[in-house]
Amino acid sequence: MNIVLSPALTLVVGLAGALSVALFFWGAHLVTRKSDMTGEFIIEPPKKKADETFILHRITELIGRPFGPVVVEWLGEERQAKIQLRIESAGRPEGLTVQRYAQRKAGEVLLYGGIGLFFLVDGSPIFAAVILAFGLLTDLSLYSATRQRQEEIQKQLPDFLDVLAVTVGSGLAFRQALSRVSDSMPGVLAAEFRLTLHQMELGTSRREAFSAMRRRNSNESLGRFVTALQQAEELGAPLTQTLQSIGQDMRREDAQYLRRRAQRLNPRVTGITAATMLPGLLLLIGGGMFFGSDIDLSAILG
Repeated sequence: MNIVLSPALTLVVGLAGALSVALFFWGAHLVTRKSDMTGEFIIEPPKKKADETFILHRITELIGRPFGPVVVEWLGEERQAKIQLRIESAGRPEGLTVQRYAQRKAGEVLLYGGIGLFFLVDGSPIFAAVILAFGLLTDLSLYSATRQRQEEIQKQLPDFLDVLAVTVGSGLAFRQALSRVSDSMPGVLAAEFRLTLHQMELGTSRREAFSAMRRRNSNESLGRFVTALQQAEELGAPLTQTLQSIGQDMRREDAQYLRRRAQRLNPRVTGITAATMLPGLLLLIGGGMFFGSDIDLSAILG
């Protein structure tokens, strides 16, 4: 006797079988794994962070890998230094280096240039222009990361300086206080100061290390802080009072910065509101006028 199952019943039976297999393997995993509660605390080594590189960057980097050394040599030392500064200003997103940057740019030229040329020959210049615009994807991602990083520094700087002033006022030396505050406060700004301290530990003078930090960051408030710190060091001014005054100035500048951002957002909000509400408002008014005027369209529509 042959039993014919309907498609819906076949699907249900298949899903039930798949669920049974999944539950079996999950149960086997629970039985064979070690207990989470042991008699002692075990510190596991940190797990390697998964590759979070954007998929298009992976593709272009893979395509341009054979041409990376040639591109790096063609760039020259001066151009490499500028690219390295841009990468450091962006916070080394995705672990980017000059070598990987050269590979991505070579891959972007080959991939997007080839596809754009195909659409151009095929008679589609608009699609060709859109595809060619993807050749700037790496530079746009660096610009976006740099801008976001500087905004975070602007937000974190006043609180960081207040805590640093209190720590220096408690009697610690400036370098020790800076190290303690950088280790205790998370964020982009603390990472920048940790990098500066690491450079000083390697033999770089404090003036050169802070000047390098100012070159890496285009934030005006951070630049003024470095300038005031260097002037206080040269003139012998009390560091605690200098940090407190700088922190107060930064808070005023931060408030002004937020007001400027709000003023820049007002036209955008107005434009979006007009673009979304105006068509519906015109349709509502026009429809009301049309139905209220008793216009006879029989002569036009037949």
